Amino acid sequence: MHHRLVLRHTLSRQSTRRVEEAIAGGPELMRIIWITAVISFLILSLAPADEPLFSGPQVGEAFVPFEAPAAFGSDEDVEVLADVEDSPLLLVFVHQVTRPSIATVRLVMNYAATKKEQGLKSRLVFLGEDPTETEAFLRRARSALPQGVTPRISLEGIEGPGSYGLNRKMTLTVLVGTKGNVTANFPLVQPSLQTDAPKIGHAIVKVLGGQNAPTLAEMGFQERSVAMRAADRQPDREQTYRRMMSPVIQKNATPEEVAAAAKIVEDFAANNAWFKERVHQASSTIVGSGKLSNYGTTEAQALLRKWSKAFASSSVESTDRSQSTDASNDPPGDSKTKVESK
Repeated sequence: MHHRLVLRHTLSRQSTRRVEEAIAGGPELMRIIWITAVISFLILSLAPADEPLFSGPQVGEAFVPFEAPAAFGSDEDVEVLADVEDSPLLLVFVHQVTRPSIATVRLVMNYAATKKEQGLKSRLVFLGEDPTETEAFLRRARSALPQGVTPRISLEGIEGPGSYGLNRKMTLTVLVGTKGNVTANFPLVQPSLQTDAPKIGHAIVKVLGGQNAPTLAEMGFQERSVAMRAADRQPDREQTYRRMMSPVIQKNATPEEVAAAAKIVEDFAANNAWFKERVHQASSTIVGSGKLSNYGTTEAQALLRKWSKAFASSSVESTDRSQSTDASNDPPGDSKTKVESK
């Protein structure tokens, strides 16, 4: 206690001495001290809490032509803005693939597809360090991608075309414009379907001459019940899939056993959309991998070819399934025969 009193007394004397020295220095020194204090206060009070986010050309700036080959289709289709000219345009850059980003992109792009007859052009460009890996992902997740737009892959790395000044810290950069100029720019770090999609939808409506912002329902969003969302997360779905597929791809199965197992799979798929899509994804991955001969008998391989086409769904599946890995897309069996993830 005695030490604290001594310390307090010492500090008090030092503070008093500094004030006395300032006063002794005259009005000029006091004025300098006062001005410095005021300037410091103003700097701190006027400093913004958060720096504004920038990514891509700003409102009023031009869309610059650039190249990015289509993920599916002709290798010669590289000019992204080839036929846009003065048409209304929605241009989306995907910096990072996450569930929220893909969900937002799907809703916005599917909504944009309904405006095609009004002249809206839509472009979707994926960015990544490795274009080959990006292409592999897009092929795996093809059924979960937006309908009516061909995804493209930038060959210029994670920052995309240099003339666009994209911010690699973003998850999505969404640009809307018309007559060659940007009218709305959305740099999104953490995309929110409920918050951001209506804003983007409103920007689309405006370039088409409208005024009213669309609701999520008008954009095509359907709120699923808690029970339906829980059903998608049921762990026994994977067990059901593997239990039904295992007999089909057994190496020592007879043709009769394969046919019987295949009938069970097809009957169950007819009444369970999730299972049908699951079999389609796995079959497509295997057929496209060049390792089809590693799976089952010749009869089983013929079935996998069949299901890779016959089970293809025209509807957009859930984003959760688009995030599945190659290993989860494989039918059950010896781990040595599974398709590697890359």
